[in-house]
Amino acid sequence: MLAFAAVFVALFSITSVVRDQDDERYLERRYADVGKVLSAAIDPRFQTKADEITRVAERLVVIGAIRGGVLYDGSGHEQQVFGERIEASFNAVMRTGHTVFRPAGGSKADFYYPPEFSLTPFHIFVRVDVGEITSLETIRDGRAFTIALGGGAAAAAITELVMLLMVWWPLRRVRAVVEAMLQDPASADRGHPLKGWGGEVGRLTFAFECLRSMLADVWRTRVMVADTIIESSPFAVLQINGDGHPFFGNPACARLFGRDLLRTNEVSPLSLRDLTSGARHSLKAYVETYKSGIRSVEFPTPSGPKQALMASLVLGADTRAPVNVLVGVDISTLYGERVAAEESLKAGMEDVARAATRTFEYKQMLEACLALMGGGKKSQDHIQIATFVREWLDTATEAGAVTVSEIDGEDPEVAGGAENLRAVTRFAAFVAYTQVGSLPVDMKIDVRGIDFETAGLQVQARVAAGGSKGACAADTNLALAALKAAVTRVGGQLPEVEKDENGAVIVRVVLRGAAERMQTAMKAKATE
Repeated sequence: MLAFAAVFVALFSITSVVRDQDDERYLERRYADVGKVLSAAIDPRFQTKADEITRVAERLVVIGAIRGGVLYDGSGHEQQVFGERIEASFNAVMRTGHTVFRPAGGSKADFYYPPEFSLTPFHIFVRVDVGEITSLETIRDGRAFTIALGGGAAAAAITELVMLLMVWWPLRRVRAVVEAMLQDPASADRGHPLKGWGGEVGRLTFAFECLRSMLADVWRTRVMVADTIIESSPFAVLQINGDGHPFFGNPACARLFGRDLLRTNEVSPLSLRDLTSGARHSLKAYVETYKSGIRSVEFPTPSGPKQALMASLVLGADTRAPVNVLVGVDISTLYGERVAAEESLKAGMEDVARAATRTFEYKQMLEACLALMGGGKKSQDHIQIATFVREWLDTATEAGAVTVSEIDGEDPEVAGGAENLRAVTRFAAFVAYTQVGSLPVDMKIDVRGIDFETAGLQVQARVAAGGSKGACAADTNLALAALKAAVTRVGGQLPEVEKDENGAVIVRVVLRGAAERMQTAMKAKATE
């Protein structure tokens, strides 16, 4: 259509221009010829007389040389008329300066001859019959439109034929090959090779033929191998586009998730919980959060929750359409075994901790029995007992019997044997521990002077903030008896064991202070 329109417009324009230019040249020649005839017919002896010029003009009308005319004098007044009346006026000549006037669509023309051309004192107007120009018959009237129409149709047909043979037909073969290649990429190079004529289409066809062979080779040697491996892989492979929608999943993927994610993810979106952080993500949020790396995840399935080791990677991260790939393997069995092992380990550690606590309690009870059986020496040492407190608390903390401990006070010197004071300190703490009744406990021990002659040991114990982890196995009566015996050996006092409104057990022991040393020293000097 474009070729037809272009050729039609070009031919029509050319014929119009040629016709107009040839008409002008023809009228110019006709004007000169009529002027020569008129000048030759007028007798120079009578060229100043209007009647003589009129008779000459009428004879020219009779013989058909002209059709008619009119004479004007130098001032523009009409003098004589002969033959047909002309349409051009003297005023039109003076206004426009034209010498040729042709009515539109007519076969006649009015010629104006000024006095200097006709060599007379008159302005002569002559009507002549110009008719059609013989040399331009083929392009006049509707023939020019017909010529342009035929030329445009011929050009369109030739263009159509050229396009069909050199462009459309080769491209149609290329399209057929592309469609076959899309259906079966491995068979892209089957069949006859593509051939094209010269030019850009031919070079394009040759380049596509090379691409076709290369694509088929790559597809068979790489893509088909990779596809076979992915399809038969025991690992789940899931591909996700930039919008978070899965578009490929191998059979192992369907087995892992217990459903076809490509069809069901829109209705029931997949949710993944990261086992390390505990955060739960949708499929899109998961691939955006963990673009690469390996994570342990948990997800729901029709048969219950499953655990998998999921590896994430991004293909074509710098392209307009990156693809996220998830590769997963089922670790539900291993995860269950791990959880069971962790629970077993935790239970074993709790048993070990309980055993260590029980051993500590049994040792304390054995020590109490030995303290009740043995008398011990009543020495008169003056020592500080905070060291014994710290020793017992460290042992109890290591055994898991005490969680939080605190030692307060001024730690004054008290009187009594070191072993007996050590026994008092340890049994006072042990009594408070057994009175609580459950383990572990939080304990605070305060050692400070009451006055110059006495010092106080106060033990406060309560259930630990973490909660009870079992009952105490030690005998509180045995511990209390051992404490009373030890307090008696150092000459101290043991008020009753108390419990405050918060359930805390308080054990108070009054010991002899530093004044006893001074009294002993004074007695020794008096004896000397």
